Amino acid sequence: MRKSIIITILAVFAFVAPADAKSRTLSDFIGKVSSSLVRFDFSFTMTSPRSKAKMTGSGDVRVQDNAFVMNGNGLEVWCDGSTRWTVDRLAAEALVEKVEDSAESYSTNPALMITSVDSAFEETSFSSGSFQGKGVDVSVLSPLNKGRYSMDIAELKLYFQKGTTVLVGAEAKMNDGSVSEFTLKNFSFSDRLQTKESFRFDEKTLDDSYVVTDLR
Repeated sequence: MRKSIIITILAVFAFVAPADAKSRTLSDFIGKVSSSLVRFDFSFTMTSPRSKAKMTGSGDVRVQDNAFVMNGNGLEVWCDGSTRWTVDRLAAEALVEKVEDSAESYSTNPALMITSVDSAFEETSFSSGSFQGKGVDVSVLSPLNKGRYSMDIAELKLYFQKGTTVLVGAEAKMNDGSVSEFTLKNFSFSDRLQTKESFRFDEKTLDDSYVVTDLR
């Protein structure tokens, strides 16, 4: 469950690459994402119509192209674009996987969507709205290829600070009826890194007590 929430959090950010952006805000945002190192902090709530339970969490992300590092909900996810480590420090467990350019890897490594502009979402509307009591610009997106690359997301809303490309929130409605709302803070674009070294997990940080499952 915790891993699925981590993936949903990444999806909200990484699935913002529609083939034909209709609004200037979204188009400019996609351009900045593709040419920058992006960082942000997040908090979220996730509700499910089945269990009626509410889950909450927080963390931070940095992402560049198909590489990312994320800390949140007790998990660390490190991906350099070819290998992904998911580390649970509390349980002393780690999962190592090879990242491949396939529908399956899109569902577990949504950061790949940044570089796949032809297979993500299309913008269905762009308008003024509100998010947590503040005026925002709202971009509503629908998956171009439902059930394949969209991680079962039925609709995605992106909330931008008024008149800017600063993403302050998002809402993902899943096909099963569950809804995740994200608040983003300290969102920033910075110069790209020359290498992906800082996205590679250092397995030397794991001692002998860890159970490592290597699926490569």
